[in-house]
Amino acid sequence: AFLMISPLLFFLLAFYIIPFGEMFLESLRPWANDPAEIQAAGLSLFQYEKALDSAYIVRALIRTFEISTISVIITFLLSYPVALLMLWLSPKTCSAFLIVIFISLAASLIVRNYGWLVVLADKGPINNLMIALSIFDRPQRLVYNQWAIIVGLVHYAMPFMILPIYGSLIRIPNSQWEAPRTLGAGSWTTLRTVIMPLSMPGVFGGTTLCFAVCASAFVTPLMLGSPSTAMISQVAAEQLLIQLNFPLGSAIIFILTTLTFILTLVYALWIRKVLRVNV
Repeated sequence: AFLMISPLLFFLLAFYIIPFGEMFLESLRPWANDPAEIQAAGLSLFQYEKALDSAYIVRALIRTFEISTISVIITFLLSYPVALLMLWLSPKTCSAFLIVIFISLAASLIVRNYGWLVVLADKGPINNLMIALSIFDRPQRLVYNQWAIIVGLVHYAMPFMILPIYGSLIRIPNSQWEAPRTLGAGSWTTLRTVIMPLSMPGVFGGTTLCFAVCASAFVTPLMLGSPSTAMISQVAAEQLLIQLNFPLGSAIIFILTTLTFILTLVYALWIRKVLRVNV
């Protein structure tokens, strides 16, 4: 068994654990170009204090989790009905759906975002439709704001939500669908009290995966947002690629990763204790 998983362990060690440890060590080092007169010598938490004392970084961090949470909720509300629909389709039609989902995963993220720039433009189809329906009297700015970022993230994250949920739903025996109905339960009651709890492992996997994808997004907020809607990945990239402040950039990334792990753990414990579902 160990030999079978050894390639995976080696991959995680070489491309995740060791780089993550190096990044943590880098975040503890001082930056030689720091203009501060007093710099912590050797390894210290100076960069973390600097990051948490910066209102700009803290706002970007809060904005990141806010956008990610909203995106995950919308993605779940859109993806669960699609997964249910795929469950009741014929095998050929379901296979076609899966092919479309996999093709969307292979599509370039930059191409997707350029598509949304065209769709949400001042003279784009959505603005033209709203004006034709007399909902808008003039074109509205639908891009370069927080909601444009959410639209792009939802579009990108939907396959990561649909596939785990569909995988859980397809494992539920038909008897679990039929038993509540024989006792007089309606379709909504069956779905709410039986099917959704049984599909929670897929929901947990999809929501945590989508949250991680959204929280670490860089290209989508860069293309669809503005400097006032910068997410934490953009702040880290600015420090790493423009300011060349590798210790502070590493500290920002480590803070984001640690908080994501903590939120995932709390989310898993909440599902176990409140919903009484093993995930």
